[in-house]
Amino acid sequence: MTEEAKIFTAPPREHWDPDLAHSLIGKTLMLGLTFLDDEGEVLERQQFFGVVIEANDQTGIALDLLGEQDGDIYTLPPQTSAIIPTPQGVTTLSGETPDFVVNWFIHGAPDDAESESEPEA
Repeated sequence: MTEEAKIFTAPPREHWDPDLAHSLIGKTLMLGLTFLDDEGEVLERQQFFGVVIEANDQTGIALDLLGEQDGDIYTLPPQTSAIIPTPQGVTTLSGETPDFVVNWFIHGAPDDAESESEPEA
């Protein structure tokens, strides 16, 4: 007898805080991406900064990017557990202080859009 794979329609409760998600709307978020190879060595790091324009447990957290990517939309997975208020002294590359920060580690090259990722807690 084989066990059927579970299909989730929303993130597990421990990864999605609806109150935090709601409070993100209109706030600034700095996103750090670290791309790792199969051995865990850093391939590349990227940083984005934007205003949260949508946050829901089905489609994720959408950022209207600022800075070099001004006007682009970047969507994060529906996971709030790694998002924290910005620690004192943290600024974007342009020197602005965001309201929140999140860092993700992505296993695979930056071109690999289907890479497996893990948030940094």
